[in-house]
Amino acid sequence: MNTIGIVDIVYKHFTSQIKDGIIPCKLRTKRVVGTVQDDPFDTWVCDNMKKALPSLEIVHSGSLTTPDIVVRDRRSNTIVGFEIKKLIQQKNGYDSRGLTMDYNSCLPCGTTLIKKGNETITVPCFYIFALLNNASDGIVTLIIMDGDFLNYDFNLHKKAKFANTTEYNHGPYGEGSVRHRRMYTYPNPLNYKLKCFHERKVLVVKKQDVLSLDILASFTTEYVVREDVYGNNFYYRIIDESINISNKKTQIEEIHDIFAECKTRKEKPRTVALPNLTD
Repeated sequence: MNTIGIVDIVYKHFTSQIKDGIIPCKLRTKRVVGTVQDDPFDTWVCDNMKKALPSLEIVHSGSLTTPDIVVRDRRSNTIVGFEIKKLIQQKNGYDSRGLTMDYNSCLPCGTTLIKKGNETITVPCFYIFALLNNASDGIVTLIIMDGDFLNYDFNLHKKAKFANTTEYNHGPYGEGSVRHRRMYTYPNPLNYKLKCFHERKVLVVKKQDVLSLDILASFTTEYVVREDVYGNNFYYRIIDESINISNKKTQIEEIHDIFAECKTRKEKPRTVALPNLTD
């Protein structure tokens, strides 16, 4: 099985569960053990991927490791990474972030590094974006997206991955340390303003990626043109298998500059919050 075949099966598995416009998700209670981070949603996604791909090896990487999930088909030697990003919907229906979201210290990318024994290898990486309803028991928006849609510069990704440093002997007694950890904010596909994504369940792949011809013909609803700073145009398909084909527009819309508002942000000084006592 090839990369796009694995991604397509995962997408079909999730969309097959849609009921009344949402994908129900029953999450276990979050476990708190010391400072160990625990995300029940990541576990739920991993469990579903095991059901979707029972003959393949599914590895949940654990906390603070990118990508969150690695899928391997030993027969074809195909390996795919999946990074999971979720937000909780506000009561007004909006997402909780807006223009951008945190990618922590790992820059998003469509290619990433993993270990295979003693060898470091590169693998394709897809992102699973989920907007959960306010009760956190259903997925309102699901986007499975090629990471290159957000950033195709693998060298930049590698540089960011190893950019964190720690400074020791800090403070007047030389007993402290400072962790210099870069924090990246990149576009938020779950932004409620993005009508091509909001409250839909879609797969976003490069235009040239080959799925079955009937899917491409029937379920491609939009093309998104990603123009980089050098003037190159990259075309992506939005595939929505949950739509009623009879209601689908015959003309496929082209969307340009989808994250335009992110580019208009300006630097601003950071303010310090101080306690304020009445005089």
